[in-house]
Amino acid sequence: MSDALNELENILNITIPKDLVEGVVKVEKGHFDVISPSEKAYDLMKILHDDAGIYHLSTISAYEKDDSFNVCYHIQHRIEEEVKEIPINFIVTKIDKDNPKTPSMIDFFVAADYYERECYDFYGIYFNDHPFMERLILPEKWPDDVRPMKKEYSWEQIREITLNLAKQISEDD
Repeated sequence: MSDALNELENILNITIPKDLVEGVVKVEKGHFDVISPSEKAYDLMKILHDDAGIYHLSTISAYEKDDSFNVCYHIQHRIEEEVKEIPINFIVTKIDKDNPKTPSMIDFFVAADYYERECYDFYGIYFNDHPFMERLILPEKWPDDVRPMKKEYSWEQIREITLNLAKQISEDD
């Protein structure tokens, strides 16, 4: 393992304050999962960004657990001397399904803008301090209380809403 990779692993396993992290999992050599509860995620991302050299966000994915949501920021650390990218899944956990709010990471990654808005559209997760937390993908007339990726909605229900909306739009034209 390179010195730079060892240094990153030390930052992830030793330097990060234990109260900010639920766990650091080495998925495989040079690939990590960093898990943080929602209320600590912003502070932990600040350390990763400022001290560990995390500079790039590839995408964000969200998923529903039994009683909460998780949001995964797919980020990278670059080892310059090896011209190598180290993938890190920064997983924000314990986002309350009844009041789904979590910190925005737009202060660290401009690309978080659209990805966080997409999670808002599909799951209803609100990203605190996001400068423009508005609908991105769903049509303007989509029902505000329906989040199509939530488990409470079946494929048939979403299909019915979509067909009714398409019919309404075509009648309005």
